Amino acid sequence: MSHPFKNPNFRTYLIARLFGALGSYMMEVALMWWALEATGRNDSVAWVALTMSIVGTLASPFGGVLADRANKVGLASVGYALSMVAPATAAALLLSGHLSFGLVVAIVAIDNLISSFFAPANNALGPLLLTKEQYSQGVAMTQGMSKLLRMASMPLGGMLVAGLGVAPTLLVTASVYLVAATIVRFVEEPRVGYAVSDSGTGDEGGAAAGYGSVKAEARKSLREQWIDPMVATVRMLFSVPLLAAALFMVGLLNFILSPIGVMMAPYAKSLGSGAEGYGLLLAGITAGELLGYAVFTTFRSSRSLPYILGGSMLMGLSIGALAWATNLIPAVVALGLAGLGAVAVGVHLDALAIKVIPKEFMGRAISMIGVLLNGLGPLGLVAAGFALRTLSFATIFAVISGSLIVASLLWLWPPIALAVGAAESAPVETDDAAEATAAKTA
Repeated sequence: MSHPFKNPNFRTYLIARLFGALGSYMMEVALMWWALEATGRNDSVAWVALTMSIVGTLASPFGGVLADRANKVGLASVGYALSMVAPATAAALLLSGHLSFGLVVAIVAIDNLISSFFAPANNALGPLLLTKEQYSQGVAMTQGMSKLLRMASMPLGGMLVAGLGVAPTLLVTASVYLVAATIVRFVEEPRVGYAVSDSGTGDEGGAAAGYGSVKAEARKSLREQWIDPMVATVRMLFSVPLLAAALFMVGLLNFILSPIGVMMAPYAKSLGSGAEGYGLLLAGITAGELLGYAVFTTFRSSRSLPYILGGSMLMGLSIGALAWATNLIPAVVALGLAGLGAVAVGVHLDALAIKVIPKEFMGRAISMIGVLLNGLGPLGLVAAGFALRTLSFATIFAVISGSLIVASLLWLWPPIALAVGAAESAPVETDDAAEATAAKTA
């Protein structure tokens, strides 16, 4: 079985995604900096970020439903093309002297509404271009390159803003989106079933298939067209034991790990360090994650359970070590190991989930998983706020450590372990079959 990057269809898709991500991060830097400079208020950045988060969460499920009804390549290209509107509009308003903080919030809201609506089609397209044996490497490659790009594009955006100004940076961003929209059009989309009824039964068909004819589709109510498919998807996710276990585990990781970054600043102070120590702690996490992505992009394993169980244990033990650390160096090493464990768990859980999700459900399933899990991040931040007020760091890290170790034992429960084995032993496509599938267009 060849490496995913040797698949020209997936390679084209990945390059388009990287350009799209580059544009997103560059615009974020430009508009965040402008908001901070224009208002002189630190909380203005938080309001922009909050708007991005809320709008994206609301739009994603509807985009998932659309993704399973229509051509995903076309939707991805349209999404990138429409993403050009926000930076171009912001640049025009800024150059004409009419840009305001309120307009920035509105522009960001509309941009995230568009990108989140079309993102499920883009996200679901990747797995369809790979064979099941390539899923873990494909996931690791996509996530790892996105992580690297984020690290590179933030400073790049800052340099462009400093050297050219906000408006030129926004125009560069629009050009980058145009490149992404053009490249993704060269991806050949495999033929899959687009229609899924409320009962979860799919049937093969073209982009217009799904809920009958165009006239019948138009007669259906908002609930029948959009809400019922979302409800059916949630039921499907929780009715499959393996998916339910994966949701629980990844949800726990989001709940626990989202506050870790917030905790690092006061934790650095507790170790007698300052801002440089805070930066080193965050760098430790990132270094561990990048190492994990590099490892799992390069090497493929036929078994996921050892990595999920081992990664969970490694995270639990590493975070537990933070409770006993007395200086910066062991804390940085522990966080690096925790980042490595998180990637081991995340990559193999994602690959397992993709294997058992019906392809005709892929768009809405991925979008609903994101909505269900991303909602736990803010809850984790709230819990961290209360914990930092009332508990010591030793207690907080001990609780997190124990929770991760206990949760990891879920994967040894016989029904879950058997379900993992069944998913891994399912027939896989050969290279010839994968190439034939990739050559079919919807």
